[in-house]
Amino acid sequence: MTGGWLRVLAVFAAGAASVLASLLHAAPGANQTAPKPASPDRLTIVLVGDGAFNTSDSKVDAKGIHKGKQVTSFTDTLAGVAGAVDGNLAFIDLDTVITDRNDLGPEGIGKQTSHFRSHPAALKALIDSGFNVFSLANDHAYDYGAVGIEETLYHLAVANTKRPIAFAGIGGDYQEAIKPSYVDVGGARVAFSAIGTIPEGRPQSRAGPNKAGQASYTDRPDFTAVVDKLAGMRADYRILSIHYGADGSVAPDERQLADWRKFAAGEKNIDLIVGHHPDGAQAVALDGTSLIFYGLGNFLEPGMADPARLGMCRDYGLMAKVHLVRAGKSWRVKAIEAIPLTKMQSRPERFAAYAGTERIHVLNHLATSLDGAGDTGKAVRFTPRPDGSGLYCAEDAGALGGEIGTLCQSWQPPGEPDEALAAKIASACEDKPVASKQVPVRRKARRRQPEPRPSGPFGSFGPR
Repeated sequence: MTGGWLRVLAVFAAGAASVLASLLHAAPGANQTAPKPASPDRLTIVLVGDGAFNTSDSKVDAKGIHKGKQVTSFTDTLAGVAGAVDGNLAFIDLDTVITDRNDLGPEGIGKQTSHFRSHPAALKALIDSGFNVFSLANDHAYDYGAVGIEETLYHLAVANTKRPIAFAGIGGDYQEAIKPSYVDVGGARVAFSAIGTIPEGRPQSRAGPNKAGQASYTDRPDFTAVVDKLAGMRADYRILSIHYGADGSVAPDERQLADWRKFAAGEKNIDLIVGHHPDGAQAVALDGTSLIFYGLGNFLEPGMADPARLGMCRDYGLMAKVHLVRAGKSWRVKAIEAIPLTKMQSRPERFAAYAGTERIHVLNHLATSLDGAGDTGKAVRFTPRPDGSGLYCAEDAGALGGEIGTLCQSWQPPGEPDEALAAKIASACEDKPVASKQVPVRRKARRRQPEPRPSGPFGSFGPR
């Protein structure tokens, strides 16, 4: 595959740069949000968890998401967070195949199996709203087999010709799957890698020497290879995305503490580790200059039921804003904003202030899972703010000036919730992971034939 469409794309790009420019570099629309310019010593990174733009096994449509007879445009789906994706970098896990094809057969069929594919117009809506860092490694990356991998890579590559983005985690072969990506931000070179869990019963989704797929997080040599490549990359800041965890779990397990904190952060000095997959959010930890989000929860999953039924410990996703300041050759975390999100099954948006505040207290309660759990670094606790978000500030952040100084000028460490709320949170957060099994049944998908591409969200040029 690496010698297939990627070579074709390179040949076309080398010989038709002017055509690409005219077709793919259209003037930004009114709904587009360009990443904010970075200063030489400040950097803001926005993070959200898993995102998909379709229900399971549904056809893709450039018009938007179908639920029954209702169609919601991708732009409207993201309207609840419009303006909030305002970092220099903005990360999301694409928990879906990206394709405009409805003739692909799913890779596994069974009672417990879901298959997600999203139209490239959804990717464009994400980029227009400010997202520019994409994890592609997860349990849905191979939902439509090797052709689905090819489709996703193709559409991300086309999007990259319009506006610089970083994406990693899958490939036409093993070496491509474990290769880091990077993006330059205000003179800072940021490297990015991603790895995910191979679905149970679907070993064919693991990449090989001449086989498309992803590396397997639970295969230690794969995880080591991904981290080593990221650590060895020439970069000012390194981000590692990991898709792992049991559905419903709200506390990191021993594997996460060992692999993420001790190995990736402690031994390899990865600056930011971003976890996702369990439906609910998990604790946040600082270890020296490394920051670990053990679980961000869902951002948008149209195929999920209303999470409100799960209780206040598992009914929200987390949007985070990490504010960094350059200190010599490294970047230091000076402030973190935590924004609980609701309605992840339809249109993610902020909670009402009182409900958001309760979820910030939930997040602080989950931090106790790191207290006394070995050498885990500092569990981060957030001070609730009047708008329902939470804020953590380093001791000297209030004196830094600029956006960080304004955020942290009067910041104080959080207090404890009242006894009634504390009891309610403790009851809601009893760990009750819900695991699902998948039944593997392979179906051969017809490969894409070379024919003229229809007009799409990123233009009409490129190999089919």
